[in-house]
Amino acid sequence: MLNRMLILVAILAACFATGHPAPQDDLFNFGRQWKAWSNESRLIYLEGFVDGQSNTYLALSGDLPKERRESLRLQVFTFYDADALRDVMSSLYADPANTFIRHDSMVYIARDKLSGKDIEQALLRAREHDRAYTHPPK
Repeated sequence: MLNRMLILVAILAACFATGHPAPQDDLFNFGRQWKAWSNESRLIYLEGFVDGQSNTYLALSGDLPKERRESLRLQVFTFYDADALRDVMSSLYADPANTFIRHDSMVYIARDKLSGKDIEQALLRAREHDRAYTHPPK
């Protein structure tokens, strides 16, 4: 259990280490990281992600205007089993163009793909904006 928690903390720290544009060498390679993890590690990440977003939404939902709750729930919940999300994320990370997209963004892109949505615009946006860096930009 402690190992899973440590993995989750390390993953989340990497996911939120964003910065300004830098040379590609400074970009964190999330696709490489994802491919290096076992299926169990991928599931641990996804289960932690889902638990975190669910708990945050539930903690804040009482403070949200009633008319916004459902649209925000639809925006932040994943709605699919971790196995399905894992498989779609693995497929998306197989494309070298997607390798620098943060895991948190890729979760929602995978969810949208599972929902049958066209994800091409989301991928283009994520390739440009949803990246992180190996060290802070100078």
